[in-house]
Parts: sequence; C-alpha cells; structure tokens
Amino acid sequence: MIRLLTLILCLGLTHINVASAKGKKRPPVSITFHLEANSLEGRKLSIPAKTPMGTKYIQKSPSFSTKDFIAYYPFVSPHENEMYGVTLQLGKAAAMRLKALSAANKGKYIVANINGKVVDMIYVDREVDGRVITIWRGVDPRFLALVNPLIPKIGENAKDFKKRLKAEKKAAKGKR
Repeated sequence: MIRLLTLILCLGLTHINVASAKGKKRPPVSITFHLEANSLEGRKLSIPAKTPMGTKYIQKSPSFSTKDFIAYYPFVSPHENEMYGVTLQLGKAAAMRLKALSAANKGKYIVANINGKVVDMIYVDREVDGRVITIWRGVDPRFLALVNPLIPKIGENAKDFKKRLKAEKKAAKGKR
C-alpha cells in the first residue's frame, strides 16, 4: 500500500514538472531589467535581490526582457575586473516604455539580471529618450557566445546577420 502511494505521488510530481514547462524549451539566455519596488508594493509584487548596494526590493515583473531586444553590442567593461558590458537596442514599443518608465521613476534604480543573476544597476536620473540600454559590467564571455547566434549586432541587417553566422559556423568546423 505504501509503495503504491509513493508511486502515485512520484508520478504526480513528474506530471507537474512536465506541465509547468508547457512544452516549451527554456531559452539559453534570459536578460531582464526590473524596476526598484516602492514601499506601497507588497510582497506579492516585489522580491528581494542582492545587489552591489545591498539587498533591494525589485518588481517581480520585468520592465524589459529578452524579447524586447532587437540588437546588441558587446564591449570590454571600463570597470576593473568586471569582464564585459553589453549595449542592448530596444524595439520601438520597448523604447517608448523606457521613456515613460524613466520619466515616472526618477531617483530609482533599474536592476539588470542575466540568467537570473543581478549583474548591474542603472540609476534613473532623468527621462531617457533613446532606444538603447547598457549593462556596464558583469557580463560573462560565455553569455556573449550564447547571445551571438540569437540576436544580431547593432547596425547589422538580417542578410549580414545570416552571412556572419554562416561564416562563424564554417570557421568553427575548420578548427575541429
């Protein structure tokens, strides 16, 4: 009887794990930006995050996520021992959201997460009227290798993006 109950429980838990994925493969890269939560938001809407400035509460729902970025540009971080940085170009709708978000939240931070890890913070000191957002530090080179085939570089059209990927695959085969 106990074995039967244990078997049923295990099968039930396995079913829950499969159902929670909804048949979708988890993306290899997750980039999210979360606005600092205010004192009126409760625990249901905010979560604690360990940042370089101590623990801050951020909104659970991201202000920007991977789907909002249409291009990127990696660079060596100007901060000592901080690996790389990356500039991300936003789509039109996300750029309008950035403008509205920055106008309404002066004096707050936007926390940048890569694959669930806080890597940088952006202080909102004025309204931003542009289509780029930059993570200045904490970007791992392995992350850049994952982003490379997914998102074109800033200024690269679709044809050049496909051509570059094809050339990189050919070069990788030649090294083997």
